[in-house]
Amino acid sequence: MRTQIAIFVDAGYLCALGSMALTGEAMPRTRVGINSEVLSQELKQVVRDLVGARPILRIYWYETGSQNRSMSNEQLRICESDDFKLRLVSLHPQNVRTGTATAISRDLMELSRKGSISDALILARNDTLRTGIEICQSYGIRVHMLEVFANENARFSWLRADTDTSTAWRIDVLKRFLFEQDVVPEAQNQFYGHALNTPATPTPPLTPRLSEATIPDQTRETIHTVVRDYIDELYDDEMESCMEYWKTGRGVPNTYDKSLLFECRNSLDRNLSESERQVMRNSFRTFVEERVQEMDETKEEEDQVDGEYDPIDDSNEDDYDDEFSR
Repeated sequence: MRTQIAIFVDAGYLCALGSMALTGEAMPRTRVGINSEVLSQELKQVVRDLVGARPILRIYWYETGSQNRSMSNEQLRICESDDFKLRLVSLHPQNVRTGTATAISRDLMELSRKGSISDALILARNDTLRTGIEICQSYGIRVHMLEVFANENARFSWLRADTDTSTAWRIDVLKRFLFEQDVVPEAQNQFYGHALNTPATPTPPLTPRLSEATIPDQTRETIHTVVRDYIDELYDDEMESCMEYWKTGRGVPNTYDKSLLFECRNSLDRNLSESERQVMRNSFRTFVEERVQEMDETKEEEDQVDGEYDPIDDSNEDDYDDEFSR
């Protein structure tokens, strides 16, 4: 086994939670700029803190790619950055994040099987990674989890129980390499020889408007199912940010609204009427509120259990929390 570490980064997760930490809302990927040189330095600092001066194999960067295999300007810059290896994951309209997690697991298991690494640092958060992590560890590899905390109340995911160490990045680190950028026309794709922005497929005409009361039960249930599945893929921090967003009296955040419309349109094989869109948006808010309430109840139960069995004196509670957060 070679004594070196590989770094695996889910770009979608980093940009979504990172932009949420900086602006309070998850921004579209095209609005999130990345200083890859500074990011590389920060990742290497985490490695030094965890395993010392161990060599780094490379930084695997996983991001959703378009069907025509073209790349954005940001992805081209990642390709040109030292130590980065871009992995474009095929766009899957039903479950993008699971596709990224599968790609990470595949590389993680292959490097472990070949004895190419002794450690792995994963900047991601998806339960689908569990199997890959377990198999990797069966080869004697130590797995280190790096998560993004978008707000002060953020907590580590359940993956913490499966990994060997856990580290969190907060806004003070994120603002060193993440920034909001204006959307500019894409450059010519030097790798594939054509412009990155291809003409969009014409949008089908809208279906006749229906009142909400006359929406068929089957259509309503299809919308509910799509919304539930979509929420299952959201991070806890994203749902909590939605709750904060709604305190201002606004509707579904634009990023989620567009994604949900895309998912529902695929499931119904047509555009949604205005009434159906309202059902979708109401469902999203209702299901998110229910999920956040469940999360809060779970945290209360965990705190009660900690209070019953934690032998640490209350006077040391602050010191314990500080140590735990590290």
